[in-house]
Amino acid sequence: MEQIWWKQITKAKHFIDMVTDAILDNKSVILSMPAFVPWHETMYEIIAEILNGENSLNRLISIDCPTGDVGQYLLDNYCKKEKRASYRYGMSYASFLAKSEDIVLNSSYIWVKAVSGQKLEEWSRFIAEYNKNVPSHMSPAVFILEIQDSARKPKAVRGVRHISFSDTIDAYDKFTFCALASTDIAIRSSLRPYLAEMVSTICSDDIELCAQCIRRGQAFLRNPADVLSSIIDKECHSDFSPFVMDLDKSRIDSLIWECQIKLIFPVIEKYRSRFVSQHQKEISAALPIDNAFGDVITSPQDVELGHLVQLVGMGRISLTPRGYQELDLFRKARNDLAHLTPLEYEAVEDILG
Repeated sequence: MEQIWWKQITKAKHFIDMVTDAILDNKSVILSMPAFVPWHETMYEIIAEILNGENSLNRLISIDCPTGDVGQYLLDNYCKKEKRASYRYGMSYASFLAKSEDIVLNSSYIWVKAVSGQKLEEWSRFIAEYNKNVPSHMSPAVFILEIQDSARKPKAVRGVRHISFSDTIDAYDKFTFCALASTDIAIRSSLRPYLAEMVSTICSDDIELCAQCIRRGQAFLRNPADVLSSIIDKECHSDFSPFVMDLDKSRIDSLIWECQIKLIFPVIEKYRSRFVSQHQKEISAALPIDNAFGDVITSPQDVELGHLVQLVGMGRISLTPRGYQELDLFRKARNDLAHLTPLEYEAVEDILG
């Protein structure tokens, strides 16, 4: 599933392309990421693979944000002992490292995880001074600062690009992922769009939770709340963090209803229109009739399913027992949806065929 997300979803792939393009252009990057990124390790591995393929001389290195001084940390960890000995206190770490040609830092892409607000300012100041002092004949080190999304946009820093995951990915990408992921699930093809819509609507922005629900296919469609409860109890994200979701029944029922209005209601209306076309002569002969609001119906295309059932009961439309059951199924389904009541899975299965 992680390969589908990072390699087949256009905007997720575009996000990776933006990051790698910036790095290969020797631009440091501030990555604004949500609290949870789907398959973060896979994203990192794909970026590392692309960078290695384009520039095998440099290494992508992932580190936790150091608590101490940024320059001191880089000097201690990316310079040989002899080079460190040539540093003199009072010199700027950024200037010293920028002008040093024979250090590991020059051939490194440093990915710094969990950079906080105060540390981001410190890193930004360091990178700005570092970039200012790198000689034109040298390729600089590149820094990737991973921060969590916040209302405040990071300050612009010379030579640093800001890329936001949330600005790149939207709800349609989530649905597209669910649709692609459902293609390999053992479920009738007519139910796959419904499964994708249900999962992408109910699981909010959690792509890995979407994947868990898609894998359960028909079981999820039969009872989303129970399946979600089981996943939350027994499974976790790829980074071992727990799945968290509001399992309030009324909330989930409301989301199911939204999906059904979007996908099932048009199918019901198409069925009604087709039925009217097939029995237009019989229906026309029974008109005019009054609807529930006292309006006079004179056109067959305006006759609703409830009236069609009545006309069958009155013998004005001839149907087989099976045809009548189908008509009544669609009537009840439309009635339920019109009254904000989600349909049972068995009704959905019969309607979608």
